[in-house]
Amino acid sequence: MQKIDPFISLYRRELFPGSIKPAGENLDSESEAFYFQFRGFRLSRVGFGCYRVGLGNPTHKKALILALRSGVNLIDTSANYGDGEAESLVGEVLSEEFAFGNLKRESVCIVTKAGYIQGRNMEVAEQKEASGNPFPETTYYQPGCFHCISPEFLEDQLDRSRKRLGLYTIDIFLLHNPEYFLMDRQKQGVPEKEAKNEYYRRIREAFSFLERARADGRILYYGISSNTFPDAEDSYTGTSLSKVLQISKEVGGDDSGFSVAQFPANWYEDGFLRNHNSAGENLLATCRNFDILPLVNRPLNSFISDKGMVRLAYQPGRDREALIAALESLFKELKTYETRIQDLLESQTGFQSLNSQWFAYREKIQNIEQLHQILGRSWIPAVQSSLKFISNHLGKSEAIRYTDLLNKTIPYFEEWILLHQTEARSSLYEELKGRFHSDRHGPSSLSSMMVLHLSQLLQKGTVLIGMRKEEYVKDILQLKDQVWSPISEEEWGYHGIRS
Repeated sequence: MQKIDPFISLYRRELFPGSIKPAGENLDSESEAFYFQFRGFRLSRVGFGCYRVGLGNPTHKKALILALRSGVNLIDTSANYGDGEAESLVGEVLSEEFAFGNLKRESVCIVTKAGYIQGRNMEVAEQKEASGNPFPETTYYQPGCFHCISPEFLEDQLDRSRKRLGLYTIDIFLLHNPEYFLMDRQKQGVPEKEAKNEYYRRIREAFSFLERARADGRILYYGISSNTFPDAEDSYTGTSLSKVLQISKEVGGDDSGFSVAQFPANWYEDGFLRNHNSAGENLLATCRNFDILPLVNRPLNSFISDKGMVRLAYQPGRDREALIAALESLFKELKTYETRIQDLLESQTGFQSLNSQWFAYREKIQNIEQLHQILGRSWIPAVQSSLKFISNHLGKSEAIRYTDLLNKTIPYFEEWILLHQTEARSSLYEELKGRFHSDRHGPSSLSSMMVLHLSQLLQKGTVLIGMRKEEYVKDILQLKDQVWSPISEEEWGYHGIRS
């Protein structure tokens, strides 16, 4: 008996033809400073990152539409973002914008990634294993999270991504954090040389497949997204861009499709500037010298060993008390609704109040990372169970109403946590404003300043940022009025020179 495809509801009916095309225009004018040219393509310096973007959230859809209509023309997503729903949202928006004539296929660059086996992909993997045909060379990293970059798995993922996005050709297809293999081997005590040899062999096999996919028009270019690109090359889990470039030339020759390196970069995690390869180059220099497009992720979320995740966000002049009052009013609305539901259910077990959980734990949550963990592991599963209970006992329309209220409220949990954290970032904002913007008008928030500085460091590259609300999009779009000039690598970053 054939199993039902767990992703079938996320597929578009048709695959839109075409890909991004060379712009063939001069970008020297001041109005075009928000863009740069990479191999003839006109790309925005800021890209829309789809991590934690969901198909059923109208706020996310509105933000993506605003970004596209405002000139952001690079979208970064992944097969595992939202368990496939992020790609589907992108596909839905693109289909509508193409149909309305607001956007042309040749003017937008779509980036997606593959490598993780979790959620619905875990169901696919389990079905294949049960049939005696498992994905080969799977890394069983931990329960609920496997990893694979074998050609067989990439073939499967590429096909599903194209159908969710509704695109015949994906502009850029990336291997997603292949270093999970090295992390797993390090845990097992495998000698580093042995692990590295196998790691790069697997990357070579993946590149061979991607060259074939490029030849038949399913992708335009490919690359790697790795959290360990900025690490020292001699670290066990480090991914060497120099070694990857060597492999790409051996596989694809001078016309290799390997063109993109994605990695984390922010004020505290500045290894992309500080660490150098055997040729004495840092990561950005290697990208420039080999015409590789750098895509920066996590520009505002720094992982610090003794502090966890630090959010680089602060906006001077913000009316803190008014914002707190507005947030509390929103939470009160959730409480009132849940109390009414509990009264209607007459104390039947099966409904769990999210509001009560929030007020019980919010003062104990130290950072956004902890919030995401408790949401994913406890609160969201409980909410999903409650929605089923409401639908069964009070009807589908009541469940839809509760869903709408949750979609409106849950994003503001993060806003509340950030509000109680970001005042500590005020000194960093004032320091950077004085050092880099003393003689001119600078960005009005720390987040937009971080994105501007990273873009200036990249020169020809895109900073990816999660703009899940229209207000986040507007905060970043103010950068269109800024001067996009190079910035000193030596002076920027937590470990940089203090002048």
